[in-house]
Amino acid sequence: MKTLKILSLFFFASLVLASCKKDDDGGDDPQAAAGTMTATVDGGSFESLEGTVMAQESNSGGVRVMAVSAGTVDSENLQMIIQNFDGVGTYELNLANIGTYSYLPDPGNPDPTTVVVYMAVNGTTSGGEVNISSYTADRVKGTFSFTGYNIQDNTDTVSVTSGSFDMEVTQN
Repeated sequence: MKTLKILSLFFFASLVLASCKKDDDGGDDPQAAAGTMTATVDGGSFESLEGTVMAQESNSGGVRVMAVSAGTVDSENLQMIIQNFDGVGTYELNLANIGTYSYLPDPGNPDPTTVVVYMAVNGTTSGGEVNISSYTADRVKGTFSFTGYNIQDNTDTVSVTSGSFDMEVTQN
């Protein structure tokens, strides 16, 4: 009976420890090809345009920041900025870690005042995350998803899902 109690206690303790373990590995590597960013934005396809893909890491005052961004031929842009970047792991998008989707309603008119911007936070609600699955000083891979709120009308939202990127990193 004593052996059964000890085994039960050991099993219970193992179960508790396993359930409390935080997954900081950032998940599996994304499906995006090297040098690209892809996503689904409100059901439509976001495919990065060559030359618009950028990952930049900076370290100022001991604060590491990773910024990844890309644009499309349709004048769309996705960008994520991670404060206190620490390599592989999961980062929530909020007021410190920013996720944005933007587009020009009329690509023939490049007037910057017409750009429509959605952010992953609207003042009271934030939602989304970036999962860095692989990181070296010269390459970063990850996935992301978030709900974007129009900065002019937070009742207008976009759903950014199935995002992935595989980019060369520029050290700044």
